[in-house]
Amino acid sequence: MGLVAVASVGIVMLGSTALDARETTAETERAEGSMLEFTHAAKTAAITGQRSTTVTLGPFDHGSVETRPDDGRVRITHVTDSEEVLYDASLGTIAYVDGETEIAAQGGGLWRREGDDVVSLSSPGVEYRDGTLSVPVVHVTGDGVHGRSSDVAVTRSSSPTTIDRPDRDGDRFHASADVRIEIESAYCEGWERDLEAAVPGSVVERCSEGQPGRLRIELTEPTTIRSIESAVVAHEIDVHRDAPPIEGDVRTAAVDDDRVDGTVHDTGYDAPSVDDAVDAMVDRCADEGFESLPEEVTEPGRYCVDTIDDGHTIDTSAGAVEIVVRDSIGDPNYQEDLRVEGENDLTIYVDGDLSARGNAVIGNESDPSRTRLLFSADGSVTTANGNPTIAALVYAPDSTVSVQGNPTIDGSIVAQRVEIDNIRPGVVRYDDRIAGVDTTPGPGPHLRYLDATAYELSIDD
Repeated sequence: MGLVAVASVGIVMLGSTALDARETTAETERAEGSMLEFTHAAKTAAITGQRSTTVTLGPFDHGSVETRPDDGRVRITHVTDSEEVLYDASLGTIAYVDGETEIAAQGGGLWRREGDDVVSLSSPGVEYRDGTLSVPVVHVTGDGVHGRSSDVAVTRSSSPTTIDRPDRDGDRFHASADVRIEIESAYCEGWERDLEAAVPGSVVERCSEGQPGRLRIELTEPTTIRSIESAVVAHEIDVHRDAPPIEGDVRTAAVDDDRVDGTVHDTGYDAPSVDDAVDAMVDRCADEGFESLPEEVTEPGRYCVDTIDDGHTIDTSAGAVEIVVRDSIGDPNYQEDLRVEGENDLTIYVDGDLSARGNAVIGNESDPSRTRLLFSADGSVTTANGNPTIAALVYAPDSTVSVQGNPTIDGSIVAQRVEIDNIRPGVVRYDDRIAGVDTTPGPGPHLRYLDATAYELSIDD
């Protein structure tokens, strides 16, 4: 009989444990549902400014609800040669807690943590699309709610705060910069997976690296080239006394004014390098592979080549074309035609030299603004021995552009130094359509616009 009694007790104990587990699982699922409803109510209140409908949290038998106003942190920093903190504040958390299980609303997202494992139940709403990074920062304040049951409503407690970068939209050139977002959170791994999915390639420090529980993402504001309204932009311009004057305005620290048929501006000539952008494009092509450039290019996209030696026609009617040249255009000289047709843009990244000679034609003669020649710090540009034509924006801010022979250069030259020899009957002439160029070189993803807003929410029981 004693053996039977022991066996019976064992069965009863096993049944009680299984029942508790089922009840706990059911309560966790119910907590997920109510916390998800709360998260949606909080997002609605943040955006609309209206008090949310009441959300019932509980009643719970095993777990309880906690509000932690100082839990978690977000910091947004603009990084150039120095760092400027644009926003730095705690996030605040409201969570259902049952032992090692948490269902936590934080920063606009909802996370479930089981011990060391974190799963996202609702993303915080960070999005990246076409160069725009949207970041809604939701900060929970107030005493909030505590206990096993509560009817709560969420109210936006103050006007939203727009998180702005330094204004650079009016600048002719933008040097590259970074926007860094740091998240410190007990749910860091969940944040990491969500942000990596929303902004691929942006994570620079994972939760398991650096400071424990901290995630860092960065997006680059790349060099931007726009609103070039001068025939030549350079630190120094040396024009032969017998050469025809430059046709158009110039920006430089040194030039003989009588060699310019236009206005000389002694500011705005310090153009940012595209060396990193060219290097990044060459590296991207190294992964994709280098091939020969077709004689006729009609499909949009990127073409990776070692050199350009032959004649080619680039038709951009179907879309923009990028050509990445690992070495030079011409070996050693280019005397062919690289003609550009169509209403879209051609951008050529050159990690070497261009020496245009003979009767070479490079660019879109009907609209020079549609062709952009971007040179790394290792490159140089020369015309000589003949009547070459370049109809393009020649952008070589780390290099010297040497104009010899009898060339026709329609568009604009941006360089460190420009040397113009006795080029009669040649000409260096500005095309006013160059002013409409607005290009962001490099492989991306690029950050053109930051759409970040901070919302303060209070929770009422």
